[in-house]
Amino acid sequence: MAKTKRGSTELADVNRELQKVVNGGELLIGAKETVKALRRKEAKLVIYASNCPEKLRDNFNDADSGEREEVTYYKYPANSLELGLACGKPYSIASLCITDAGESEILRLRTSNDEVKTEVINANR
Repeated sequence: MAKTKRGSTELADVNRELQKVVNGGELLIGAKETVKALRRKEAKLVIYASNCPEKLRDNFNDADSGEREEVTYYKYPANSLELGLACGKPYSIASLCITDAGESEILRLRTSNDEVKTEVINANR
């Protein structure tokens, strides 16, 4: 694995693991699909772009009833266009959720901005 800074994950590592999910796992692209997966309790990891509108993030809070803490929220350090390109799509992606990581180790993501993750989870309680 490439060098990582303490407490953060390099973008190249995230992109590599995201490609593994695209090729061998299951992910749902888009805010509507993410909200649906959160309501069905299928989402394991939610990734949203750095420019994802706050209104969409609030929808994630509403959909995730907070009954389970296994959902991890990860703020992708680049914009939605770059997130789309990382997934191999020629369009922007504001958010996506992973329901099955396949061979990827993407579920081990830890953000350097833990207060964002905590803020989203605590809003559910």
